[in-house]
Amino acid sequence: MSDVLGAQEPKKWHVIYIKARHEKAVYEELMKRGVESFLPLKKELHQWSDRKKWVDVPLFSSYVFINIEPAEKDRVYLSEGFVKFVSMNGKPSIVPEWQIEYIRKVVSLYPEALSVFDQDKVGKRGIIVSGPLSGMRGEIIDVMNEHWFMVRIDGLENVLGVKVPASIFQAAG
Repeated sequence: MSDVLGAQEPKKWHVIYIKARHEKAVYEELMKRGVESFLPLKKELHQWSDRKKWVDVPLFSSYVFINIEPAEKDRVYLSEGFVKFVSMNGKPSIVPEWQIEYIRKVVSLYPEALSVFDQDKVGKRGIIVSGPLSGMRGEIIDVMNEHWFMVRIDGLENVLGVKVPASIFQAAG
């Protein structure tokens, strides 16, 4: 979409809602259509009667992130399994680039140590002071004697958390 001067609006990360258990298929279809997409996966240990196996499952069930200009929405609507664009207060849910990068980083570093919490969880605000997440601001909560570093993801009513040692977190003063 162009403004008065003919410049295109920049791409922004949107959140789309997908039919249950269609995340991977929609992600692959969007990528084939040339839509920059992101489907964060985490590792879960699944057990069957005869074996256990680590399986990649969507971190945010029924959600896929897409980086588009407003004019590209038509390519998304046509995807099999697409339900709707997520919105809050009537406006599209936009996720800042830094939060997408945070999700990419924790998924690549800690695929087995991730959890998604309800937005209601409130922790002590601060910053990670060492390790691969150094400089990242967020909150820390204690869940069953484990320390979880959390970042609220704009556009979703969830908080992404990763287990961290308390020693690498410094509370904000």
